[in-house]
Amino acid sequence: MRRLCSCRRDWRSFKNGARGDKLELYHWVKAGTVPEADYPFAKYNVQTMTYVYSQDEYMRLLEDKDWTKDETDYLFTLVRDFDARWYVVYDRYEYEGGPERSMEDLKDRYYSVCRKLIRNRPWAGDETSKAQLITSLTFDKEREVTRKKYIASLESRTPQQKAEEDALYIELKRLEQGERRFKRDREELLRTLLGIDSGLPDLPVEEDGLNSGTTDTKKKKKGHFSATTEPETPVSASSNAPNVISLGQPQAKKSQSVSSARYDATHCIHRTEAPSTTLTTTKSAHVPVYLRSYKLPQPKAPSAARVAQVLGELGISHTRLVMPTRENCAQLENLLETASALVETKKVVDKVEQDIRIMKARLGQQESGGAETGDAAPTPMDVDDGNDAEGEVDGRAQSVISLVTAMFGAAGTLLGISKRAQNQGKPPRYHIDPWDETMMERDKRLTGHIRGQTSTPAAPEEFATNSEWYTEQTR
Repeated sequence: MRRLCSCRRDWRSFKNGARGDKLELYHWVKAGTVPEADYPFAKYNVQTMTYVYSQDEYMRLLEDKDWTKDETDYLFTLVRDFDARWYVVYDRYEYEGGPERSMEDLKDRYYSVCRKLIRNRPWAGDETSKAQLITSLTFDKEREVTRKKYIASLESRTPQQKAEEDALYIELKRLEQGERRFKRDREELLRTLLGIDSGLPDLPVEEDGLNSGTTDTKKKKKGHFSATTEPETPVSASSNAPNVISLGQPQAKKSQSVSSARYDATHCIHRTEAPSTTLTTTKSAHVPVYLRSYKLPQPKAPSAARVAQVLGELGISHTRLVMPTRENCAQLENLLETASALVETKKVVDKVEQDIRIMKARLGQQESGGAETGDAAPTPMDVDDGNDAEGEVDGRAQSVISLVTAMFGAAGTLLGISKRAQNQGKPPRYHIDPWDETMMERDKRLTGHIRGQTSTPAAPEEFATNSEWYTEQTR
């Protein structure tokens, strides 16, 4: 039980400072309290600020055709006497000879006079406090009348009207839930197809249990989606709302039916299996659906300009196809790979031809220098192991011939691969055919003779014939 206070109390008299009649009353106070202390509850007697106007101010600012000065003075006197308690003011308002006044009429007249006085009198404070005070004295008579009429109509409703209003409220909630469900479905569809959010504004209405009596029905999809079975939307196990989408693991795909395969063949639809992964799908990792014309193959950066030039000479545009079908895109990709191989081969051939010209120029300079020196003493660089036998080729000439032969063999092999890829329309596969084997045998025989590994000499005429044969085959 609560313990009662055992402190001593005294019976004393007091006067309320908020009263002007000096009325003396008595009450119990704790012993030891200062007798001259102010009454503690006097601070709650907050007086309403009342405005007083002069005759000149009324004539200049406050005149109204519906109100006289005497009736306005009577209104301000009642407001000051009853501390702006408007129900009391309206009950005591009995102006003789005046029209019938409603509470809204009294409020509108009083607050309009106060606002006019504040606007036209000098203000000691800042403009912000003045604007706040004017705003606090704002009164809209028409709105107040409409509000009271609406409250009166609500209080006078019949039971049938209340039941109809409840039914309309429930129907409104169902429509809002359907709109939220549509927004979530649209977000999920755009996230699946494009990897972006739809950007629809969220509805501020909270979820409630009004959809407990509704049953979910499967939506029929238009177009080719009607041919396949629509998987049910996964929902959270801990939520009672059936319209909350849970991004769980994708369900296993069912085998494609015969009707679906026939539909795909008729409408040229090629379905691809999505890679199975256990990672969570994010916007950055998700590959959205795209048009095939937006993903045309592009040539590699190092040889892009040369490949574009080659395709331009052929009258083919690699940036746009009139009919970007699956087969046309595959052929364009093969063409780009073949053109890239051709450009690389052309670079190799140009390099080989440049090396040949440089070697021929060096040999010509050495021959002209040897003719001028005459019978100069041979050096170990001029002979092979000190033997200057007739019919042997100079060591430098042998190395030049070996290098030229190897370069021609590599260029011929690359050109052969490029030509076969162009004729077959397939990417080049590096393999050796009989033509390459014949060239390799000639290279080995010629190189082996130069190094002294074969006994059959190779005459200069045979080398010249071999070079002409290389040139004829590479055209």
